[in-house]
Amino acid sequence: MASRAKSRSLALQALYQYEMAQTKIDDLLTFRWYEKKIHETEKEYSEELIKGVVKNWELLDTLIKTYTINWGFERISIINRNILRLSIYSLINQREIPPKVIINEAIELARKFDEERSVSFINGILDAVYKDEIQRQTGDL
Repeated sequence: MASRAKSRSLALQALYQYEMAQTKIDDLLTFRWYEKKIHETEKEYSEELIKGVVKNWELLDTLIKTYTINWGFERISIINRNILRLSIYSLINQREIPPKVIINEAIELARKFDEERSVSFINGILDAVYKDEIQRQTGDL
């Protein structure tokens, strides 16, 4: 698994614990809950993602709700909500990563951690967020 992809996977698992078990951020950032070896660069990138998502939790949820009008927010699985939070955070704040890469990594997380039918849902939401929000901010087409 590529370093960035593993970092995203770690961040997703941590965010799931944060929401589901209400685990404290400081406890999550120790990564004691993860049983495999973590390289320092993977840990650092995971920490950046976790902190960024938690700091922007309400904004990210507002954006998700905006793009899921016909699908109640609570109906979205916890794993998919966190894939969306993580990916929208990256689309907005990590401009050095091409949006297609961020969306593709989100799709891979959905395949790994949820059902195949989640893939089109995740892809559709992220594509809409990218086209509407990010391109509006940057003027990119």
